[in-house]
Amino acid sequence: MLIQHSFRFWRKIMTHSTKTLVLAFVAAVMMGIPCTAQDVEPPFTWEGKGTGSFISEGGIEVLDFQFELSVDEQGMVKGQTRSENGDAIIKHVFSTEKKQYDWPGFFTRNIVIVFMLNEDGDTPMLSILNGRILLDKFLYGEVMLTTYEAGSDTAKALGIGDPEATLMEGDELPNSLKSALKKCFPFGTVKIVGDYKQEDTSAAAGSEAIALFNKKDLKDGYVYQKDSDADPKSVWKVQNGELRCSGNPVGFLRTRQEYSDYKLVLEWRWLEKPGNSGVLLHMSGEEKVWPLCMEAQLMHARAGDLIGMGCKFSENKAGKDSPISYTPRMNESNEKEPGGWNKYEIICKGDTMELTVNGQLQNKATGVNISKGYIGLQSEGVPIMFRNIELTPLR
Repeated sequence: MLIQHSFRFWRKIMTHSTKTLVLAFVAAVMMGIPCTAQDVEPPFTWEGKGTGSFISEGGIEVLDFQFELSVDEQGMVKGQTRSENGDAIIKHVFSTEKKQYDWPGFFTRNIVIVFMLNEDGDTPMLSILNGRILLDKFLYGEVMLTTYEAGSDTAKALGIGDPEATLMEGDELPNSLKSALKKCFPFGTVKIVGDYKQEDTSAAAGSEAIALFNKKDLKDGYVYQKDSDADPKSVWKVQNGELRCSGNPVGFLRTRQEYSDYKLVLEWRWLEKPGNSGVLLHMSGEEKVWPLCMEAQLMHARAGDLIGMGCKFSENKAGKDSPISYTPRMNESNEKEPGGWNKYEIICKGDTMELTVNGQLQNKATGVNISKGYIGLQSEGVPIMFRNIELTPLR
């Protein structure tokens, strides 16, 4: 019965063209490299080459390919392979911790790497690499295939549906993942060799963090408020080096200089009951309560949401006719209890943005159609405090 099932499954796979199978294989074989990255701190880039043996309509074939892979400061993984048959990208990566190998002083890791093939087509499939990194020098393993069913236990166990591929490390692979692998079809073998280089992308050479406000007064900022008759100093005050906002009237405090390609770090806490506020990024155009900008949300329990006011980005979940773009945070809220200090780390580089709240990556936007502007803090109804507002230029 098992043989018959495997034969039917194999015939179904073979209905795809040789090129399609090769692309599936290329996608899978590339993915093992991130595991060696556990020994160095991101960001870094891997570059290398690999050789795989697999079964095609013409018999046993050998495929040579090149790959490049990057891991950013939050551990998010990107990469692709290139061969004469095309390119492929990462979908998800699982990794176990280093373990002692048979030879003294040498170590190995188990890895599982997952991709989706033909995601927008009629017959989407998952391509999986199940293997080991040996000696932190080369990877070897098997390539596996399975059909893809959205929302299935197998798809969930293999990480399909997550916003980004993430490198996960643990003592053992989850039982749900092991069970899912038993449902996959062995397809070929692979070996990859390569090397990594540390990337100095966190800050431009020689650059240091810049305090956006001087911790003494408001001279470094420009205040806009809906009620122009209100005294800005009654809304925004500096106390013991910390910036206090009363919340009324609504408006914002922004920098006097425009910025692009930077890492912004700041802390905030609610003084009384929690409410609403935001960090305004790439502000430009008319001065108004809600200007053209990208907003890193500060609304209580929604920190990590990303809103485009008058601008667009690829991950937009709002309707086509909506005046704003929007994508929610990736994970459950990890904010501190009201009164506790929270920390935002925001990376703006080119057309991408990443929002990290209290050390956890909560959002990422790509294809943002604005890349430069002022940086602002919202006054939006309730008292809030900010401190340690610093910007580091990126390369």
